[in-house]
Amino acid sequence: MRCFKSALTLALLASASTAFAQGTITSGTANYVQTASHWDVSPEVNFTGVGTGDQLFESGWWFRVQGDTQETVFPTPTTTNYTGAVATIAWTDLAGRGLGVAKTITLTSAGAGLGEAGTTIAVTNNGAAAITLHLFNMIDLDVNGSAAGDNAVLVQPNNYIRVNDATAGQCEYRGPGAVAYQVLPFAATTDVAAQLSNTTVTDFPNTGLPFGPGDLTAGFQWTLQLAPGATGTVQLFVACNTTATPVSLQRFQVD
Repeated sequence: MRCFKSALTLALLASASTAFAQGTITSGTANYVQTASHWDVSPEVNFTGVGTGDQLFESGWWFRVQGDTQETVFPTPTTTNYTGAVATIAWTDLAGRGLGVAKTITLTSAGAGLGEAGTTIAVTNNGAAAITLHLFNMIDLDVNGSAAGDNAVLVQPNNYIRVNDATAGQCEYRGPGAVAYQVLPFAATTDVAAQLSNTTVTDFPNTGLPFGPGDLTAGFQWTLQLAPGATGTVQLFVACNTTATPVSLQRFQVD
């Protein structure tokens, strides 16, 4: 009975932890939702009010410190706050690796049926040794609220992808400073999320474009050199039925 109660308590604590981490931000008619099941290798996200239906199925982050044998998904954060159009999310010690992470998602919408979610991630190396850190974002766009009819092209090597639905609607996926991308059709065991979640090292090979029509998954990879105490910052933009933030207003840096 004690074992059963302990298991039940742990399950309830885990459920409460992921529940607190979910939330919604809004701007005009646009809504961006990170669900309770977002913090795993199938990171569910909803992006609505920026076209027909839900434009996003999944979008999440993984990391690898050089020397690791595989990538690790960002787990449930230490703190979250969803207020108005801004979500602030933090990990005091990401996966026990001595990395402090501050993530901000800002939602903007200039009118009905269009909007952009901009993400900034700042990672601080709190360890005693310099590291090479690889960051990865994975996305599964369903432009116009449907999966099967998406077509994608590379607008700018290797960090700017445009996705059009065969019927109507367009989304842009942009990661300034990304060193590589990968695009693969959705399939539970072979798509981009699966590549990041297996037990081997993944480096994106700049392949998969042009794509479609089909159900697209895509990803960007950044590489940061972080001395002890240094902070590296990357940004990501997902814009639907509007142009992604121009390069002149984006930044990629290591302090």
